[in-house]
Amino acid sequence: MVHHTISSIPVAGSDNKLSCPGDLRCGDIYTHTYHGLPSTIIDEKSGNIHSTLWDARKRGVFFDVGHGQGSFTWTVAEICAQNGFWPDIISTDLHSGNTDGPAYDLVTVMSKFLHLGMSIADIVKAVTETPARAIQKSEDIGKLAVGREADVTVLRIEECDVAMEDSAGQQRRIRQRIVPVAVFRAGKLYEVRAPDVWPNIEKAKLLSAEWNELVIKDKEKPRF
Repeated sequence: MVHHTISSIPVAGSDNKLSCPGDLRCGDIYTHTYHGLPSTIIDEKSGNIHSTLWDARKRGVFFDVGHGQGSFTWTVAEICAQNGFWPDIISTDLHSGNTDGPAYDLVTVMSKFLHLGMSIADIVKAVTETPARAIQKSEDIGKLAVGREADVTVLRIEECDVAMEDSAGQQRRIRQRIVPVAVFRAGKLYEVRAPDVWPNIEKAKLLSAEWNELVIKDKEKPRF
């Protein structure tokens, strides 16, 4: 897995110079795909996705969300959605600094891609089958089948109307969200918990301080 954010290694290489994802091979994972910081996958001059991304996908490179605290920008994700460049893997990069926003939990990150227009079938595949294949665990996890452990999450899509922030406080109003109804691990039922604050406007205000660091972003800085 390659973490490529604010890197000195360019996205688009030339003259046989090292580039990322240009030098990644089949089965490698490129994470933090949708950040708007320096070394973003969007060409700053044209506003288009770098061609090396499409070439890498053809080679079998996996593209992972890795939302985290600072690695998801609505502006970048929207450009990718308009061009059909969806993630192979949807992940949170969850840690103590982002459970109160902007990542919150896996279903919130999934909901962001539902808002962007990704199909629910592809969203589910991106959190089950494809990650299992990427880590070479397809025979054990990622699908429901006779003889496998009963790892099951029951989900529901519900209507909502909330402003959801990205990693720099930029907001979009989402009209649907994915919520967990029940979770089983190895057949045992576990409690379903929701974030204490969702959405967290105060956290979004703090994140907006990072807006100036973005090279691909909305035309105006978030206002609260």
